[in-house]
This record gives sequence, C-alpha cells and structure tokens, in this order.
Amino acid sequence: MKKTLATATDTCRARCINGLRRFFAAPTLTPPANRAFLERPIVIISIFLALSLLVMMTADYPLGVWMKSFPEQLRGTAKWISSFGTGLLVLSFSGALLIFAILAPAHKLRKSARTGADLVATAAAFVFLSVAGGGLVDSLAKNIIGRARPELLQTNGAFYFRPVAFHADFASFPSGHSATAGAMAMSLALVFPRLRPIFMPAGILICLSRQWVGAHWASDTLMGWGVGIAFALWLAHAFARRRLLFTYGSDGRLCPGERYKTVLMTLRALLRRRPVAAKEEATSVPATACPSQSNLASHTLEIRS
Repeated sequence: MKKTLATATDTCRARCINGLRRFFAAPTLTPPANRAFLERPIVIISIFLALSLLVMMTADYPLGVWMKSFPEQLRGTAKWISSFGTGLLVLSFSGALLIFAILAPAHKLRKSARTGADLVATAAAFVFLSVAGGGLVDSLAKNIIGRARPELLQTNGAFYFRPVAFHADFASFPSGHSATAGAMAMSLALVFPRLRPIFMPAGILICLSRQWVGAHWASDTLMGWGVGIAFALWLAHAFARRRLLFTYGSDGRLCPGERYKTVLMTLRALLRRRPVAAKEEATSVPATACPSQSNLASHTLEIRS
C-alpha cells in the first residue's frame, strides 16, 4: 500500500513539474502572418474600449435612469443570472477536473490513456486560467480606474471617477462579472467549438444582467466583456505557440489540435475507469481539425511517469 501511494505521489509530482515546464517553455510555433484579425487581443481591447467610450458618452446616463425603474418582479431572476458571473461554477468544475486528471493512476494506464489524460488536464487548465486570469486582470483595472457605480448616480453622476480608491463603490469600469463571463464564454467556445452558439449568448446574458440589477453601467459591461475575451484569446495563442491544445488553421484562425476528440473520449474512459484503446486513439482525429496542420502533433502538458 505504501509503495503504491509513494509511486502515485511521485507520478503526480512529475506530471505537474513537466506540465509547468511545457507551459513556461519558449514558444516553438510562430503565429501565421495571416492570423485572424478579430482573434488578436490588442484588437479586441481597442475595439471594445472605443465602443465603451462611445456608449459612456451617449447612452450610460439614460440607461442608468432606466435601470432605476427595472421591474422589481424580474430583479430576482436577473440576480440569479448575474450570480453565474462570479465564475465559481466553471472554476470549481475545471479545477476538479484538472486535479482528477493529474491524480489519474498514470502508471497503471496505457500510453494512449496517459496521453488522453494529459490532454484533459491541458483543457481544464486552459479554462481555469482563462477565467481566473481574466477576472484578476479586470479586478486590478477597475480598482485603479475607480469609476462610481450607478447606485451613486444621484450623488456623483454618471462620470465620476476616484482612481485607485480600491472601494467597491468605485470599482465599476470595467465590470468584473462581465470579464469573467467573457473569459468563460470564449475559453469554453475554443475548447468546444460546436457549442459556441450556446456559450457566447449565455455570456452576453450575464453581462446584461449586471445592468438589470443596477450594478454596472452599459459601458462597464461592454468593456468587461472585451477584457475577458481578450485575455482568453491571449492565453489560447500562448498555448498554440507551445503546441498545447490549439493550433492555427490555413485561414490563420485558432482551432483545436488534431487530437481534439481525445478530450471527450478520454474523459469518458476515465469516468468508466477503463484505459483508452489504441484503436480508439487512431480514429480520434476530428473532421474539424485544421487541414493545414494535419501532420502536426498537437502536444499536451506532457506528464511522463
């Protein structure tokens, strides 16, 4: 028993160390010259900043007045939707999945199963870091900017700022819940491209709910959404440049690596506690994989025992 436990501990330690080494290693893939314009973080930030300033000057005040008269019977529903913007659900699930994949008994699994478990861990780590990182960046930004919240409309107006206040009443721009919603939606949409039509509208709904409950101005939620999306895209590019989980298509867009389906296949196998057969691995290349990268091995946070 002690020997088995010691072996499992050493394996987990080695997997974590090798995973961190892969993530912090120098990039091995150069982004294509035709990289998608709307997948560049600086472009996303610039566009949403311009839109936010426009909305701030033209629509924030009338919308702020309207929010005061939002139907009371719908406020409970709006608060429930808004609660998903904390990101706790996604962080808890992705964190638990990451720990589960790392603690999987790799020394007892076939090589194909270990590779699949590493890929699941990589996907979970990407989602977790996107949501946590996006929220932290936004939290720092809004506390430095120090914009007054809509609840202070009567006393401070719509354009009152108290920089570096680090007080909840003056931490409105950009919205933290909206940033978390943007990071959640984009990271999940990148990992599960077919579910993008579900994740993106759900994230937008969370942003709107922050206005309905009177917690943020329209420009706050717009900029927060942009910050979250930009951070998730930045992290996805960092992963792709290290051949982790993502790669680039012939059109320069981010897309899952050629072994993308291994994530779902291995997750089912781990839940059933059975190894992934080599035959399944051979047929795991999805039709949606990047055609220009068909001969490119999509690496994971390699974890060798």
